[in-house]
Amino acid sequence: MKIATVGKGGSGKTTIAGTLARLLAGDGHKVLAIDGDPNPNLALTLGMARDEADKINYIPPSIMEMKKDSDG
Repeated sequence: MKIATVGKGGSGKTTIAGTLARLLAGDGHKVLAIDGDPNPNLALTLGMARDEADKINYIPPSIMEMKKDSDG
C-alpha cells in the first residue's frame, strides 16, 4: 500500500500518517514512513525522543522538487 498526502498545514496529515504507520506495524506489516518536512514531527508522532529526532537528516527541498518535476 502506498499513501501520499498533500494539503494545508495543520490539517492532521502527520497525525494520520503516524497513526496508520503505528497500527500497520503493530499488526506485523513492514512500514516505511517518510516525512518530507525538515521538522521531525513524524518521528515524534512515532514515539522517538526529541533529542534523537533532531539528529535525523531531512530530505533537501531540491531533491523533493526534482522528484515532483520528474513525475509531473
